[in-house]
Amino acid sequence: MPLTLGQLAEKWKDAPPGERAQLQSYIIELCQALGVEPPGLKGSGYEFELAITVTERTGTDASNFIDCWKAGHFALEGKHVQAAESDDIRLRRAFGQVKGYANGVPERPPYIMVLDVGRTLLLWDRWSGDYGGFGVYKRIDLTRLGENAQDVALLKTIWTDPASLDPRARAAKVTREIAARLALLAASLEARGHGQEEVARFLIRVVFTMFAEDVDLLPQETFRDLVSDNSAEDLPEALEDLWKTMDKGGRFGGRKIVRFNGHFFRDAKALPLKKADCDVLTLAALADWQDVEPSIFGTLLVRALDPVERHRLGAEFTPREYVERLVRPTVEEPIRERWTAVQAEALELRETKREKDRKAALNAVVGFHEWLCGLQFLDPACGSGNFLYVTLNIVKRIELEVIQLENDLRKAGDADLRLFEVHPRQFHGIEIKHWAREIAELTLWIGYHQFWREHRHVEFQPPILEDTGTIECRDAVLAWDEIRHDPSRDRPDPTPRITHPVTGELVPDPKAKLEYMEYVNPRPAEWPKADFIVGNPPYIGTKRMRDSFGNGYVESLRSAYQDVPDAADYVMYWWYKAAREVATGNCTRAGLITTNTIIQSQNRQLLSDLAVSGARVAWAIADHPWVDESGAADVRVAMTVVAFRPRAAMLVRVSETGEIVGAVTKAVLNADLTAHADVSSASRVALLSNEGVSSFGFMINGSGFILESQEAHELLKSNPKHVQIIRPYLNGRDLASRPRDVSLVDFGLLTEEEARQWPILFDIIRSRVKPHRDTKSDSSSRKFWWRFARNREDLRHALVGLKRYVITIETAKHRFFVFSSVDVAPDHKLIAFATDDAAILGVLSARPHVTWATAAGGRLGVGNDPVYNKSLCFDAFAFPHMNPALRARIARTAEVLDAHRKAALDRDERVTMTGMYNVVEKLRSGEALTKKEREVHEIAACGVLRDLHDELDALVAEAYGWPWPLTKDEILERLVALHDERVEEEKAGKVRWLRPDYQIPRFGKDLPGGGELALESKSGGGTAPKVTESLPWPPTASEQIAAVKSVLDQVPRLPAEVASRFKGAKADLVSKHLDFLALLGEARRAGEKGYLAG
Repeated sequence: MPLTLGQLAEKWKDAPPGERAQLQSYIIELCQALGVEPPGLKGSGYEFELAITVTERTGTDASNFIDCWKAGHFALEGKHVQAAESDDIRLRRAFGQVKGYANGVPERPPYIMVLDVGRTLLLWDRWSGDYGGFGVYKRIDLTRLGENAQDVALLKTIWTDPASLDPRARAAKVTREIAARLALLAASLEARGHGQEEVARFLIRVVFTMFAEDVDLLPQETFRDLVSDNSAEDLPEALEDLWKTMDKGGRFGGRKIVRFNGHFFRDAKALPLKKADCDVLTLAALADWQDVEPSIFGTLLVRALDPVERHRLGAEFTPREYVERLVRPTVEEPIRERWTAVQAEALELRETKREKDRKAALNAVVGFHEWLCGLQFLDPACGSGNFLYVTLNIVKRIELEVIQLENDLRKAGDADLRLFEVHPRQFHGIEIKHWAREIAELTLWIGYHQFWREHRHVEFQPPILEDTGTIECRDAVLAWDEIRHDPSRDRPDPTPRITHPVTGELVPDPKAKLEYMEYVNPRPAEWPKADFIVGNPPYIGTKRMRDSFGNGYVESLRSAYQDVPDAADYVMYWWYKAAREVATGNCTRAGLITTNTIIQSQNRQLLSDLAVSGARVAWAIADHPWVDESGAADVRVAMTVVAFRPRAAMLVRVSETGEIVGAVTKAVLNADLTAHADVSSASRVALLSNEGVSSFGFMINGSGFILESQEAHELLKSNPKHVQIIRPYLNGRDLASRPRDVSLVDFGLLTEEEARQWPILFDIIRSRVKPHRDTKSDSSSRKFWWRFARNREDLRHALVGLKRYVITIETAKHRFFVFSSVDVAPDHKLIAFATDDAAILGVLSARPHVTWATAAGGRLGVGNDPVYNKSLCFDAFAFPHMNPALRARIARTAEVLDAHRKAALDRDERVTMTGMYNVVEKLRSGEALTKKEREVHEIAACGVLRDLHDELDALVAEAYGWPWPLTKDEILERLVALHDERVEEEKAGKVRWLRPDYQIPRFGKDLPGGGELALESKSGGGTAPKVTESLPWPPTASEQIAAVKSVLDQVPRLPAEVASRFKGAKADLVSKHLDFLALLGEARRAGEKGYLAG
């Protein structure tokens, strides 16, 4: 018969402390007493002494053991005896070990535990995203476990179904249900003529009242009784009476109401209600408001209040885990660095057992607490407040640990120095929508009181709310004195409004105008001073800014920010301001979400410029799936954290589903948020050798230029000379899929008088294109309405004399290059290369160039497709020096490749370029083909296509003089080095022209000898190794500990090695600091005496 919990406690009450031999016996008997299965055999996933292996950067493996492990449930470490250590230190040491072990396994368990056999079990969960520090444990008294049914139930559930304890799923469900009911009420009120802001304020008061009732800020059933006891006619007056009482404090219906204050209840107006509205309120009041998840509640409430957004209440929202992913490196990590040093100093002092040291330890912790409560946090685009709430919650969790250590250090008679706590007044926001600002404040206060109710470490003193004034309603990036209409700068409205007399289609009304609003005295908006900035600014690309805000706003914004390129996206103005705050020392760290176009050339130049001033990316995810709250649409974003000259930078990789799959730490990240060779910097320096060869295709700017197949055929039949003006037309979709068989009316560089000599075609363009062109802000498009908007004169000249040229798609899943007839007009989403040289086609198609192009051009869109930026991907690319024989072999293989693909396309309509390369991609990865892909494989001989590419890769590598194959990073390292060599060659007047006959007369006439071909150059030797300078040794213990932690990495270091990094540091003191860092889980032991970063 298993022991009862009472018998178990009696048997083990005098157990020797920390003997490993006793641990397993006790766990087995505890499991039996709880009625759960005990650990099984080795390798079962539920076992004692689980061996874990950590591979260090040096390549050596370090072995450790977890005392008790149950996969998907918990990791447990016993408290073991160390000589001359206090009980608390032993528990902390065990915590540091088990936390380190749990973070080192592929699937972190939801719980970690520290067991003091027969006495205490400490628990930590990671439902908030992290286990937290030692001080946030839940303590279970094992000596009285049988008397505590809640603790028994908790342990049983941890052993059997820990996922059911995750509060996040329940919170999300409750929050959605509540928001849906509030949306019904909002719709009802708006249908009766109440304005959106009026409804919002009413619902905010209702929401906080229901929440206050469920978290004991109001007497139980106050609101529910009010709704049930009053008719729809009487309820508004009763609500107003309650809210007036809540504002000032007093008695209501015999109940004592504490003073709420703030501004939510200062205006106590309630809206008229119908019985159906009261029924909705009754149902909403019955919900468990203490389970509401603030990080999503604000978003859903915004949707509930917006008639346009209301239908999206069931749509996806940004998971809290994603928000935490940015907040932790921005806010938590730097705060914890300081907290770790203070903890270690305090624990070192306490272990001396001297009273003066205990008091010094207490003062150090209290001093940190005071510092923590003085920090200021800012979200400059706070929306519904989810980033502010998550930041508040994370900082409050650190505060819990601080309070726990304060309590451990305090003795009777010590003055209570804790007159402060982390409070919403420290959290600032800027939001342009007034009612969204109100919701952000509501979200913050709900989160604050939820946390207070859960932990209640101090007696709460009224007022319940404060009118902190920390969330402002205004534009976050632009300030001005006034806005006024300037009629002289109005422009035609391009919106189709009237019927054209010839075509019968809707065209713009020439009389309709878009007003130009002038922003007087535009200047950058001021932000409140903040130690940390974190947020998610709006996603509006540079091309949409004028449509979204008007010309006046955009021009004022650009004039106010001279250092921000005009081509930068709207979000980059936030990024620039935040980075400037870091660079000037006003802010410790700034973390922002941007679209992943931050790595595109128009945006990443800003990162490079600000890095010079010291504001550098310390942590980044270059490509992350996200939910755009303003559109509930899936987007691709980048997360960046900026610090002032950080010691190192971390690049994190995530999967398509948003799971973290890896990370790498480098001294500096590139401006395109990569950690490989600095392609970003190299690609900004074009090579003269490639000048004038590549170009975007034609930007026609008017669908009226396009002729369907039948119309083009009839026009050519009516006048065969039309063939001089009518050309086949190809865009990116045509190339990736199947051609549409459409044509263009292309007057090229003809004057209006010359174009009129083709009267039928001229009239077509005048009827179909000119009405739209007349409304364009671009004067050239209006003046030369019969020509393409971007007519690419250079491309037209470069193609003269060629029968074919190379094209690729600007943004596409697969990077391929093909020959096209010179008669075909390329769309502006195609990149054209004015060369008929098959050897050039071969080099472009080979892996070295494709790898460079992917790294240099970045990615775009939800599909995360590579972008071919001609300036970065082609103009700066170093082509290999090809001897005649090798050039001929590459050209032959490229010709075969081009012919193979075109034959496959002609063979069967089921074949497309994208389809062929989808198959090739799967053939390389070993992934199984679908039925459709197998058909394409057979029709197009995709195995041969793969072979041709492999052959080209090897031939081009041979031309470079490289071994083959190489990794992506090795290819980029070699190409960057070669690019830099070519730059130096060209400075000396030696240019490796791609088309000498065409290029030298145009671009080489000012060079000595016309820029003759350079001889093959040899690479120089390596650079001398850097000498590491000694660092100053800080004066205080906490600063020393922080400094020691900063120099640890993934290579084991002896204390003497660490000490040698600092001037005047002693190895024995450094060893002591390292020991306490290991105790806190911030360093790991390697071998008997070495230490690694935690």
